[in-house]
Amino acid sequence: MTVSETIAVSSTKKHFKKPDEAAQTVRLEELNKKLDTLKKQQDTVKAKIEKLGKSDNTRREELKQELDQIRDKQSEIKQGKKSVYDQLDALNDSIKKKVGNVKNFQSKVPFKSTAEVDERIRELEIQIERGVRLVEEKKILQEISTLKRGRLQVEGLGEQQEAIERERHFYNELRKNVDDGENKRLSDKYELLNAELKTLIVDGAKQREERNKLYDERTRIKLALDETYDTLRACRSEHRIAKDDYYNAAREAHEKRKETERVEKIKYEAEKREADARQELELASLPAFEREIVLCDTLSAFLQGFISKSGQDAVNATSSVTTDEANSKNAPQGFVIKKKEEDEVYFMGGKNKKRSGTPKGPKEKKSDILKLPLATMEDFFEVKVTVPSKISEVPATIEKLKERKLAYVAEQPKATEKNRKKAEEKIAAMATEEVVAAATETPAAETVVVAA
Repeated sequence: MTVSETIAVSSTKKHFKKPDEAAQTVRLEELNKKLDTLKKQQDTVKAKIEKLGKSDNTRREELKQELDQIRDKQSEIKQGKKSVYDQLDALNDSIKKKVGNVKNFQSKVPFKSTAEVDERIRELEIQIERGVRLVEEKKILQEISTLKRGRLQVEGLGEQQEAIERERHFYNELRKNVDDGENKRLSDKYELLNAELKTLIVDGAKQREERNKLYDERTRIKLALDETYDTLRACRSEHRIAKDDYYNAAREAHEKRKETERVEKIKYEAEKREADARQELELASLPAFEREIVLCDTLSAFLQGFISKSGQDAVNATSSVTTDEANSKNAPQGFVIKKKEEDEVYFMGGKNKKRSGTPKGPKEKKSDILKLPLATMEDFFEVKVTVPSKISEVPATIEKLKERKLAYVAEQPKATEKNRKKAEEKIAAMATEEVVAAATETPAAETVVVAA
């Protein structure tokens, strides 16, 4: 099972997808490029602010101090001529009041002199003489009456104009006496310095406005940088968390697979042990010493052939290291009786001659030696009977095999019951171990779904 497969462990499922490293790299490159652009903009704005420098208010403060000094001197001069200045102030107030009255009257009456009023009256009288409708005549007569009443006010307006001119003349004469050389010099200097101060104030306001714009731009770039850095950190954090979740899920899935394999292995081994136990119980329930009893009968039948008449020839053949094929029928399964080779090779005078049958010369003496195959000898060892090495020992060996058979038959019920009980105790112990192991098993983990 790969990490891209679903790992079902419980009803609750969590899906974890492997983060896209290529997409993450592209996203980080975009954010880093944006940061580089913003840093360049920040450096540009910073250079402009440094180029503007700090506003120097030294000259402006100097001008303010000089203007204050001039005002103080003018105030001292004015205090020395207070009565004259009081009179000038009174004349100035009177002139302003009269000028205001005249302007107010002129706004109501569109005539500046009595000549203009008389000219308007004559125009209206000519219109009546030429003849007009009765309604229009009444309107004209009403206007003429209003003009004649206003003529007196217009005459007074002329008098007010004359009074204004007289007061102005008197004001100018007094002013000439007040405006001596020192005061005139101070006034001229005041106006010059005040003009320079206004220029500095205007320039300072423009510079301050430009600097404020740069400060606002710097603040905007700083906010954009902070936002981009936050986005970059969040992007890295989210990617790291996603990777941790994914690899933790993959590790958990791997551990779950190992746990599942372990449980399956335990189950398989338990089933195998149970099958082995059943088989062992079945074998234990079989009669004991069954193989030994069969071996006793088989070995007895095999040895019996050596003492019978037909078996005597086989014994003679065996003494010559050969066994008759007929006796092999009486041999137990798996037994092999060695047979003498028909052809033998002799070396005479440097020439090889092949002879069939019995060699020429005196006949070989019959021997009492009994040679048995290794497998047959192992069977004798198994039933705990001495292996006969001579043909003359065969009858005694057969009797010993019969005794061993009777002993096995007598011991068989007791040995069978013992084997069965032993197998049952072993199965019970295995069952107890499996119960303890099942009780210590850890609960199933939560379902994790990992997508590649």
